[in-house]
Amino acid sequence: MKLELSEEQVMLQDVVGKLLAKHGTLARLSAAEPLGFDAALWDEVWELGIPLLRAPDAGEASVLHALVVAEEAGRHLASVPLIEAIVARRLLAQLAPAACPWLDAAREGQDVIALASEDLGKAPGQILASGAVAQAVLGLEGDALWVWHDLGHGDLPKIHGSIPACRLSALTVGARQRIDDPDAARLFRAALEELRLLTAAQLAAAGQQAVQDAADYAGGREAFGRKIGEFQGLSHPLANVATDLEGARLLCWRAVDAIARGDSIIDGDAGAGAMVAMAHWWAGVAARGAALVSMRVFGGYGMTTDYPAQLFFRRINGWSLVGGTPDAAMDLIAARLWRGAPADLPEAGDTGITFGWGEEGEAAAARMREFCERRHSAELAKFMRESLDGFDRELHQELAEVGLLHPDAPAEFGGPGLKASTAAAVRDVFGSYYWNLLAPSITDMIAKTVLHFGSETARQEILPDLYAGRKYCTLGYSEPSGGSDIFAARVTATRDGDDWLINGQKQFTSTAHLADYALMVTRTGPDKHRGITMFIVPLKQEGFALNEIKTIGDERTNATFYDNVRVPDAYRIGEVNGGVKVLAAALAIEQSSGDLHVMSMRNLLRGALAWARDEAEGEAPITRPEVARALADTATRLVIQDTLNRHAIWAQEVGQSRKHYGPMAKLFGSESWTSTSARLLEVAAPASLEVGLDGVAAIEFMLRRAIPSTIYAGSSEIQRSIIAEAGLGMPRSR
Repeated sequence: MKLELSEEQVMLQDVVGKLLAKHGTLARLSAAEPLGFDAALWDEVWELGIPLLRAPDAGEASVLHALVVAEEAGRHLASVPLIEAIVARRLLAQLAPAACPWLDAAREGQDVIALASEDLGKAPGQILASGAVAQAVLGLEGDALWVWHDLGHGDLPKIHGSIPACRLSALTVGARQRIDDPDAARLFRAALEELRLLTAAQLAAAGQQAVQDAADYAGGREAFGRKIGEFQGLSHPLANVATDLEGARLLCWRAVDAIARGDSIIDGDAGAGAMVAMAHWWAGVAARGAALVSMRVFGGYGMTTDYPAQLFFRRINGWSLVGGTPDAAMDLIAARLWRGAPADLPEAGDTGITFGWGEEGEAAAARMREFCERRHSAELAKFMRESLDGFDRELHQELAEVGLLHPDAPAEFGGPGLKASTAAAVRDVFGSYYWNLLAPSITDMIAKTVLHFGSETARQEILPDLYAGRKYCTLGYSEPSGGSDIFAARVTATRDGDDWLINGQKQFTSTAHLADYALMVTRTGPDKHRGITMFIVPLKQEGFALNEIKTIGDERTNATFYDNVRVPDAYRIGEVNGGVKVLAAALAIEQSSGDLHVMSMRNLLRGALAWARDEAEGEAPITRPEVARALADTATRLVIQDTLNRHAIWAQEVGQSRKHYGPMAKLFGSESWTSTSARLLEVAAPASLEVGLDGVAAIEFMLRRAIPSTIYAGSSEIQRSIIAEAGLGMPRSR
């Protein structure tokens, strides 16, 4: 994977950002109203040659270069149709000049050229995003491409968001010419797809800036004797929309890579065309929600024209809705995913990014796929679904023997020594078979903690058995009185010579009935944070006991009890009373993987699709708009979740990880899994009420499994606090 801009792209970002920042002050933006067009900025944009960025006769930069410009245009609320200009100028250069005398003159000028998204003959009432300032309109009538030029505008109504839009029927046309290029229709449709993608990037960036402005304001404004950003009623909604917008931003990048690679996801059904449609729909949804939340954080000031919050709100609405309704955007996703609707896509060029696993990762994934095909069976599939543990010691040891149980385990301790992204590629494959390897996953996380913080004795005595699949671990974090407040631990560790004695009770200790060790949070001092010490505690000894706890998702967890359970000091992880540092690292590892959510949403979608395509009782349910849209929502969130996961894995692997990346993936995954399951349960009712494992019954099953995921590995509320503080720079929430 490579998910960072090139040096050239960073330079472009800097140049465009500085130009738009100069013209993007509130005074300049206000002066450009009500039309939303800044003629001086338009001139400077052309002086720098930005609209020529993608034109094949002027360098033909990649679509990611254009995406960089779109993000800056959104961040600064550019009062010019910049992204449309980039797309239109590329289209003009691609069309044969001899096909229309107007083309040569148009390529030499800087006229605004509007692109009609609907058929010129069938939709005279369609709104053109830049029609109020356009000198020409390019659009299709059937499969014929026409240019309408020498336009007259007359009196035009003001448009919400102060964007220079108007109805096609409001324009007077001086001349019409057909462009007789045999490839014209395809090129025009590809241009519209590029515009759709760039609009998504522009919206995501505008939303992110609105959220950051609100977070900065909340961090400085005081009320009730505190910074208002300390209150979760403000910080948590901002964390929610910040997460949605990061998903939108990365989905745009993923769509770029998909265009370049011909990538597909969701069992091979969702190609680049579907991803472009997903990005366009989701960016609009996320940005509109973010703009509203952000404006309200400013309180009364957010409603005034003295603050930009209201302009972000209006312009985001205008940009996202000028092309049609959100439902129509969802219908396009569904059509491309499941009805074979075609998408003519632009050439991506050399983007410089990739979400792929790389040569090593793809090779390991292929080996895992072969292993799964060889070992998979109906009985194993049933077992994996019925048991959250998915615990099959023989299967795990087979995987370990071929280097697929813990692919990134160090060779020093018997592992293959591959990259973290390779391990993620392997997990993605067994997740696609719904092989739920909970015990090995928890074990892997704890092994990494021992590797980084344990003594040499602990590493040598414990790690080889863990990596070989001979022994397993569990997490001793939560307690009956503490819940998510891990630092309120009451389980004590008391020194006894060269050992420690553990006493107390832990709650919700999943896989404890399988485990040989527990990574334990203990109290060794009176200070809440400075009195925490971590141990890896051997469980197969006198003094340890457990009781089974069943959950709504038919899962097993445990209450565990410790009565003078002995652990050698060599199994202490980190310093005495220095456990907070170790625990923070362990939590970061745990929260950085959303494999469970990808696997589960993939299984949810499969079951829902099997029901939706069934014609046994007449017309297939997928023909109903509410069903198709619920499926499109699920498919989109699945791609975003997978993308957030890959970004977090890449960042950690290259040393660019930030504290909120993992929590964003965890929050988005658990909440999306829950919301999509609930929505599908509704649209598939009453058939969805049947309890089972496959087909429509998978919806009910996955909803019950989803709810606990909002609690495990840190509740959604904990994740929101981390995102607000680490991602948005807000004060610690209360």
